Amino acid sequence: MKPHPKPGRSLPRRLFLRGAGGAVLALPWLPSLMPRSARAQAAAPKRFIVVKSFSTQLVREWYPSLEGNGYQLRDAKYSGSKADGTTLLTQSLVSGQPYTQAALSDFATADGISGILGPKLNPYLDKINLLRGLDFLPEVNHNFGGLLGNFASCTSATPCEGDRLAAVPTIDQVLAYSSKFYPETPAQRYLHLSQGVTDSMSYSDRGQGGAVEQLKARTNPLDAFNDLFGGATVPAAPDTTGSDASAGDELIVDRVLEQYRALKQNSRLSADDRLKVDQYVNLMAELQAKLSVRPMMSCTAPAQPDTLANNEGTDASDIKRKWDVMLDIVQAALMCDRTRIVTIGVHKALGPGPDPDDASLTGHYHSDNAAGGTWHGLAHDWGNANSRRMLAGINAWIANEFFAKLLEKLDVSEGESTILDNSLVYWGNELGFNHLAYSVPCVTAGSAGGAITTGRYLDYIDWDSPAYFSQEDGNVIRGIPHNQFLVSVLQAMGLSPEDYERDGQPGYGSTDTQTKDPNLFATDYDLRSVGDPLPGFMV
Repeated sequence: MKPHPKPGRSLPRRLFLRGAGGAVLALPWLPSLMPRSARAQAAAPKRFIVVKSFSTQLVREWYPSLEGNGYQLRDAKYSGSKADGTTLLTQSLVSGQPYTQAALSDFATADGISGILGPKLNPYLDKINLLRGLDFLPEVNHNFGGLLGNFASCTSATPCEGDRLAAVPTIDQVLAYSSKFYPETPAQRYLHLSQGVTDSMSYSDRGQGGAVEQLKARTNPLDAFNDLFGGATVPAAPDTTGSDASAGDELIVDRVLEQYRALKQNSRLSADDRLKVDQYVNLMAELQAKLSVRPMMSCTAPAQPDTLANNEGTDASDIKRKWDVMLDIVQAALMCDRTRIVTIGVHKALGPGPDPDDASLTGHYHSDNAAGGTWHGLAHDWGNANSRRMLAGINAWIANEFFAKLLEKLDVSEGESTILDNSLVYWGNELGFNHLAYSVPCVTAGSAGGAITTGRYLDYIDWDSPAYFSQEDGNVIRGIPHNQFLVSVLQAMGLSPEDYERDGQPGYGSTDTQTKDPNLFATDYDLRSVGDPLPGFMV
């Protein structure tokens, strides 16, 4: 890498350290090394990261139940099922509409802000939004792509009325093939990760407008690593002198050490960028060691560790180890701009076991198997207090030990902001309560480069409209179409309606409620705004 480009020669967005034996290490974006003319115009890229958890949700556990600090419980205003023990919000979100808001920091305690959103998220509350009242309008059951806009995606074990709808690409794939999101062809358009289940939440027509197909997820961390980094080789003449015979056993950071030191002495490298280089090089060394691979970005294929192979087991150490490595890969991929789209299906997690007196955590796996004691089976047994305890614990683990770790890894310097600030991280769910998709819990983090106002609890339920029935502390009360959240994401990422609207219909995703009985379910949504972003969500 030449730290000072020749006059008239443009500096590439991505820089590389080159070393012995053809070793190449791509670096994250370093704006301080860009020419001043380009630096003023350069903007950090936006990223879209999706985390999906599964099965029925204990709705009450997701939301604050704080009484005091100027707040009272919903029970003080409502009776019946609407008196659900969660905190009543009174500050209007948008004038003339029934939606309300509050600052998330108002609910912070030593135990977090709710039963599921625990204390490890407290440092990020100013960068998070908690959304309540997002409704999938079509009738679905267990599904893959509903949270990203394809409601015709129910699992083969639980077919649903939504399957009769036309399949559409999920919004991550709309972004993946958009020239506005990717002005230049990326190294990888997307990365899909999972454990156990190989089918991803993503559906794509690969930007061609033809048949829509479900994409597969990488379940072996090494496969994901190779997708992102293994093919990024720079051919080099073979070394026939024998002076570098042992290079294959060295860490790549050791083989580019000389240029790494030279880069750090560059007078143009800012303090923030110097810290970023140190963090990135350390990360890549740790990641390579964890995977036990030979130097990445070399012409030699890395070895495949058998211990990271996919399986349907519930060994807690195996689950945790794989997620740790996968999160490192996500961080490296985004820092190095190898991709800007990541989806993660959390089919495996840790949580409490069946003995309430045993505080140790055990592994859980969500699949089509709904046998008693499985994660899926616990969700079917929602009337059992012990099953509910275990379900809440699983989701709390995802919040504190997965989602919070992801945010920590993304909250690293990128110019005057962080990768997290320039991203939209969306933790969504397969369903709301029971097998229904009313008020599907949603957490977002990051402002997508300043497009979204953060740090708030937003309630989109019209609490003064009829409550049809309730189960599991969840209510069938009209909220707002999830479609408007999809529109918010697409516009926050820089797209306009003409980039994503289909067949002359406003917004994105189906709004079909024809198979729902209006005497039993909320169906009377005002669709005049379905093509607009969520009220009060965007800047």
